[in-house]
Amino acid sequence: GYHGTMCEIENAKSACYRNPCHNAGSCSLNGALHKFKCSCSPGYIGKLCQYRNHCSSQPCHNGGKCYATETSYTCECPRGFIGLQCDDDVDECLQKREMCRNGGTCLNLIGGYKCTCLASYTGQHCESPYYPCSPSPCFNGGTCSPTSLTTFICACLEGFTGPNCKENIDDCQGNKCGPNSTCLDGVHGYTCLCPPQYKGQFCTEDVNECQKNPCKNQGTCHNKRGGFMCACVNGWSGDDCSANIDDCQGKVCYNGGTCHDRVGSYYCECPPGKTGIRCHLDDPCLSNPCHPESRCETSPDSGHYVCMCPHGWSGDDCTQDANECLQSDLSPCEHDGVCINTPGSFRCQCTPGFAGERCEVNVNECESNPCQNGGVCLDGVGRFKCACLEGWLLAILWRFCGDFVAWWWFFGGSVWCGVCHLCCCCLLLFVFVAAVFV
Repeated sequence: GYHGTMCEIENAKSACYRNPCHNAGSCSLNGALHKFKCSCSPGYIGKLCQYRNHCSSQPCHNGGKCYATETSYTCECPRGFIGLQCDDDVDECLQKREMCRNGGTCLNLIGGYKCTCLASYTGQHCESPYYPCSPSPCFNGGTCSPTSLTTFICACLEGFTGPNCKENIDDCQGNKCGPNSTCLDGVHGYTCLCPPQYKGQFCTEDVNECQKNPCKNQGTCHNKRGGFMCACVNGWSGDDCSANIDDCQGKVCYNGGTCHDRVGSYYCECPPGKTGIRCHLDDPCLSNPCHPESRCETSPDSGHYVCMCPHGWSGDDCTQDANECLQSDLSPCEHDGVCINTPGSFRCQCTPGFAGERCEVNVNECESNPCQNGGVCLDGVGRFKCACLEGWLLAILWRFCGDFVAWWWFFGGSVWCGVCHLCCCCLLLFVFVAAVFV
């Protein structure tokens, strides 16, 4: 029934194009463009919603069903009622004289009737002979015993009474339930419904409410019979210490200050230029009396300024340089470093082999790999040592590994062999030196 990119244009060939439904009825297509159906507004009926629904006012009474027509309505009345709107009761006792049999008396009721039978008959119409205890007229497990052709007696179970054992005996009379509790009657017994403050069969045992910690905000609980009491800390009140006391009540912040409530106290937010507990003092920090790197605060009691000095400065206005080198018996510089005081700080002049702000770093002299010919560098304090491989000689202040034969020849091996003039003498001397130094 619609077309367009967003289905917003109604098709002119649609049966609903001009809305054939009357009285604000809603038209919808019924499977094809030329077929439609109307959904009528309340109070109207018909294919085109052209008729008024005379049943909308529910004119049929006493459960009657209403059927609307084009111009009116008809009521289908339930049994026991007649009339255009089912308002008239049918007197069944007049319609049929012998409605109740065997001498029974008919009693008309609204929408029905009732037969009062003779003692020897029973049933809706007194049509059946009456036999005591068949069926049993005793309720709640009572036992029926005939006493004559038309009479009986019921032996009731404990907890019930009455001719037919219908009545539950009220066992709550003279009950032992404690104060403020409720007695609930049962069958041959009762139950005590306890308030939250008591427990036990008869609600006489006190409940210790303090076991559940009912006091909030660090309040102290004291149990008492039938309840508890909370001793609240400063700043809190109420039965369970949950109410924060407004400490701003009666506390005036002067000179336009704003009061902020706290727990057990208050705080005055002062305007610029004012200070103190109640903003009643002039702010001495406005004149910047402290060293530029310090923080100025105002004493809320005296109103005087207090300078919070940064590290390395001291004095009332933080202008005195603190000599960190003399503040302790131990120098701040480690490993025999020399401490030199500077304005607001200090510096350390380190001994050879150490570095860092406090000379705390041991310099690793082995980082430059000073050992040659495969020698292993062993770092020490301000120095290093080379561990040479087999066949190499440690020389020049234990720092380098060289060829033993070369060292031997360089330090006079050739001279010694020249003096000996014998190869065996040179060989023995060579072996001796090798055994000592290698």
